[in-house]
Amino acid sequence: MFKKVENVVEKIEEWVISLSVILMAILLIVSVIMRVFFNHSLTFSEELGQFLLIIVSFFGIGFCVRKNKHINMSIIFDAVNKKNKRKMMILISGLSTIITAVLGILSLQYIMSVFNFGRTSPALNIPMFWFYISVTIGFFFGTIEYLRIFIMNIKNEDDVYLSSEVNIDKTSEVDDGSSIQEREG
Repeated sequence: MFKKVENVVEKIEEWVISLSVILMAILLIVSVIMRVFFNHSLTFSEELGQFLLIIVSFFGIGFCVRKNKHINMSIIFDAVNKKNKRKMMILISGLSTIITAVLGILSLQYIMSVFNFGRTSPALNIPMFWFYISVTIGFFFGTIEYLRIFIMNIKNEDDVYLSSEVNIDKTSEVDDGSSIQEREG
């Protein structure tokens, strides 16, 4: 049951991120064409582009945590033994769980204040809280993913999980992002 919910959430994240990136690209192309050929710009293009960027950025939090695709500085992590790597991942995922949870709560409070003030976007005249909901959703998904990593590393004393999908014993990352197992298969 949990795996099905996880798959649905992952598909929603992929769909929202992909659609937002595609819409940003189309919006950019149309804006350039309008300015160059028709000497007229779309009044809403910059505003919509900013909102799409917010959506992509924050929806990507949970997705990137799950796939272990966030930028990281791993020189110390790479230098220590497996036991200390596990301890470091417990510390990192525990702190990240707390930080993303706090940021999620703060973003929810901000959305409530935006809602209460009745702020709307200047060009599109859409209530601003609709655009900022992705911030809270992203922090919520990130918190869940970091909590999963924390629990997985606590429960499994023999394994070190970098994410809910990446175990350092089962997959070795290579420069292009694909795993050795994927390349051999």
